[in-house]
Amino acid sequence: MKSRNFLFAFGFLSCISTGPVLADETQTVTIDNFSFTPNVITVKPGTHIVFKNQDDLPHTVVIPGMQLKSAMMDTDGTYEAVLEKPGDFRYFCGVHPMMTGEIIVKAE
Repeated sequence: MKSRNFLFAFGFLSCISTGPVLADETQTVTIDNFSFTPNVITVKPGTHIVFKNQDDLPHTVVIPGMQLKSAMMDTDGTYEAVLEKPGDFRYFCGVHPMMTGEIIVKAE
């Protein structure tokens, strides 16, 4: 019985002990005063891009090159996008199309 418990514990620990886990990278883009800041960002594939609306009016994020569109974000609302493929992706606010930005995804 002792050896069975040991094997169970060893098997359980070997499943959860896989070495250091690298945290996902995150880049934040703030929406305020009818603009995206920073306006252009360069990220690695797989980076989490968080858009945070700090404006008094609702906004959306539309990334046509990736067929992504957020729901309407009120003040303090957020939208997260993860772009996996390298390229230059222009985006805009669907409510205020004059608000634009660009995400450059570069593999290392």
